[in-house]
Amino acid sequence: MKALLTLFLIVFIDLLGFGIIVPLFPFVAERMGADPWLITFGGAGVYALAQVIATPFWGRLSDAIGRRPVLLVSLVGSVVGYVWLAFADTLGMLIGSRVLSGLMSGNISTAFAYGADVTDPSSRAKGLGLIGAAFGLGFMFGPLIGGLLGGDDPATMNFQTPALVAAGLSTLAFIGTLVFLKESLPVGQRKPWGEGGRGFRSPLAAVAHEPALLGVIGAVFLVSIGGTILQTIFPIWGHDVLGLSPRDVGLAFFAMGLVGVTVQGVVVGRLASRFGEKRVLYGSALAHAVGYVTMGMASDHVALAIGAACFAAGHASFNTSASSLVSLEAEPREKGAALGAMQAASAAGRIVGPASSGAIYTAMGTHAPFLVGGLLLIPAVWLLRWSHKGDRPH
Repeated sequence: MKALLTLFLIVFIDLLGFGIIVPLFPFVAERMGADPWLITFGGAGVYALAQVIATPFWGRLSDAIGRRPVLLVSLVGSVVGYVWLAFADTLGMLIGSRVLSGLMSGNISTAFAYGADVTDPSSRAKGLGLIGAAFGLGFMFGPLIGGLLGGDDPATMNFQTPALVAAGLSTLAFIGTLVFLKESLPVGQRKPWGEGGRGFRSPLAAVAHEPALLGVIGAVFLVSIGGTILQTIFPIWGHDVLGLSPRDVGLAFFAMGLVGVTVQGVVVGRLASRFGEKRVLYGSALAHAVGYVTMGMASDHVALAIGAACFAAGHASFNTSASSLVSLEAEPREKGAALGAMQAASAAGRIVGPASSGAIYTAMGTHAPFLVGGLLLIPAVWLLRWSHKGDRPH
């Protein structure tokens, strides 16, 4: 438990630094003359695209050389990315810094693999839920701090200070990893880089021979698309349909984050221990569906709150349970690579969702994003049923 708490603090500090940049990037990109599509895609989209490329690589590398070295190297890269961002004075430098940060954020799979290493099957979901809660807390508080540091006026916003603060937080996470985090993967359980042919092939190479894993990862991809369609269109939809102000939208995201963190840190581990990860995934799909329907039909803030809470609870429990299930089903020496494939699928969904949400909303109407998200749950649940193995050993 001590190792998990240490990892929790390290991941929280690192993600806090990332979250600081989120609300500021579009304003800086616009100030530097970015086209409208690049203002939104150049930050989150480019970051997610780089993450898709890097996540399986870091996961597979951690299976070969251990988790701790990968975490250390990627944290150093994060520091460099934030410093580059702080002193970016051209649009190319700005985008380049986000590419580097996205590549370094591939350590997500390594963090989850570390959590899988130090927990036994009966407590796996609880342990990974704690790490997931650290990510959620970083995303909750990071944007809030970034907004306070950036100032009120986008035209004169101070971008250098938030970026340097993010670099400082990643430096602190690096020091914490170096001093307090011991290696979790014994040498005898590692899989050499060149074993079985090339050391790294495609993101799905580690799971191609496991239908159970492919089904879960496919479901993660579809749920990620639906979730990011909702999240990226929510500010516009909230303003158009319910008259929400930017402040209202920010509070809504904070509340959803709070629900998600509570579910990941407190609820999902207990449910998985009692019912198994597969049943929790089915339950989270149901919570997603209730959230989509309730929010899509909302005409007041009460219905919005109920729908948003259901969606946030479903999304948080799905991601954590899927991570736990993949770690349980993967071959022991390929846990990092398998979790890397899952995180790459999730990141790929975070590319497709934002890229399509605006077009869906404009062409199909205000209810369409919720309808599409709900419909994507049907093939996702089918894939989960197809991946028949899916429960913790008892």
